[in-house]
Amino acid sequence: MPGMVGISVTVDADHVEDIDVVGVALAEEGMRVDLVHRTIGIISGSVPAGRLAALEAVPGVLAVELEQHVDIRRSGPEPW
Repeated sequence: MPGMVGISVTVDADHVEDIDVVGVALAEEGMRVDLVHRTIGIISGSVPAGRLAALEAVPGVLAVELEQHVDIRRSGPEPW
């Protein structure tokens, strides 16, 4: 989806037991929730870039972090 950025949302300790409720609230703010990691209190998915601030205001959200991509392809000539 154009304009979408991958994110991980950390849920604060007071809301981890209600992580599904936080996930619903994030979805209502425009996040596409892909995975809810209940044991570690992380919700991952994507959101339009312009909605990041709205997610940070959701009760129970400790932090919203952009997904980090690492390119492991070699650069330069192949070894002989």
